[in-house]
Amino acid sequence: MKQADTRSSPTDSVREQMPLAFAPALADTTDADDWDYAAADTKTHTHCYHVYPAMMIPQVARRLIRLYGRVGGVLLDPFCGSGTSLVEARLAGMHAIGVDLNPFAAFLARAKTTDFDLEQVAREAKRLRAAVDEMLKNSVRIEPPQFFNIDYWFKPEVQADLALLHHAIQNHTTPAVRDFFLVAFASTVRESSNTRRGEYKLYRIPEAELSRHNPPVFTLFWERVGRNLRGLSEFLAERAPHTTARVIETDSRLPLPIESASVDVIVTSPPYGDSQTTVAYGQFSRLVLQWLGFEDETAKSVDRRALGGHKRETQTPFHSPALEETLAAIRSESPKRAAQVWQFYADFAECFPELTRVAKPRSYACFVVGNRTVKGVRIPTDQILIEIAQGFGWRYETTYRRRIPNKRMPLRNSPSNRPGELGDTMTEEHIVILQKE
Repeated sequence: MKQADTRSSPTDSVREQMPLAFAPALADTTDADDWDYAAADTKTHTHCYHVYPAMMIPQVARRLIRLYGRVGGVLLDPFCGSGTSLVEARLAGMHAIGVDLNPFAAFLARAKTTDFDLEQVAREAKRLRAAVDEMLKNSVRIEPPQFFNIDYWFKPEVQADLALLHHAIQNHTTPAVRDFFLVAFASTVRESSNTRRGEYKLYRIPEAELSRHNPPVFTLFWERVGRNLRGLSEFLAERAPHTTARVIETDSRLPLPIESASVDVIVTSPPYGDSQTTVAYGQFSRLVLQWLGFEDETAKSVDRRALGGHKRETQTPFHSPALEETLAAIRSESPKRAAQVWQFYADFAECFPELTRVAKPRSYACFVVGNRTVKGVRIPTDQILIEIAQGFGWRYETTYRRRIPNKRMPLRNSPSNRPGELGDTMTEEHIVILQKE
């Protein structure tokens, strides 16, 4: 596979400080082994607001925008997750459009790219704290929401504290800044639940440890408000004020409300293709969505509605010899798993007609992908992506590789979902660069 050229040129660190320009001549000169950012701070600006599964680190998005973006242009992330690339677009002077079908991802991405008034947030934080303290002083009790299995995932005292806190946010903050506080609330929900730390899936803390699990809900919340205030201040100081961000909660397989040939660059990290055993975006989001007031069915259906989430007919033909070879190897072990893998890539191919339509001629698309393993077979997603894209008028440019030292990914998982049966997950990812012909 083609690798980045390492001929003498300005270093990437120098290019990253240059004014943002559409400069493909510089793109091939990036050092291929310089994408790890192992010691980088990934929680600057509003990136600190809330964790999210398999987040693209800001440094990778920032560098791709520097290499392939254009000041005043439009960046699209069709699988925007919590909005890392959208934040970086605004910091670089680009307008941003993000698309995601997960309502929690869309909520986070909007909050992280919103110019909340810093002084107003600080004032309302004081008012909110006074209201919470007064409610606690008067022993006010707010009834917790009634969603399935709430008692399994939250202790009674935690439910009471979260219910009071959510009620106070809804009644003692104004709509203009309310989402800022709801993001901190969402983080508090996750930290105070009975779920194991560092997991995407819903695994409960073992009974032996549960008795010692007594999360200080209000302390956690105010810590997150303070942290997020610092991130907001940094974002407001450095983002380009004239830029905008638009987040669309929809499926990228569907017609997008975006003008044809209007996007200057696509920067995205698509789903990994298996929410059941690798990155469970829906399970990660479920409890928070339920506390934020979403219906149980909406909260529970994210993974099922995602790419490859269920068996369905697809209408977009595509061709990938690499996928066919991979499916044959998996099919010999499990026809069912082979069918699931095929469904993901068929769904993925369905996104390309719209991505091709909205992209400007000769614009670039940057895909950060990982090659997962199914039934002991490593799936070459980078090569499959290239072959699918070529069928829709995209030309392969280059691939950069990076180790994953600090991306929020499990190092081991259970491919079979059977206890004790573990396999390696992605420790390396590929950054595939395509250009629209």
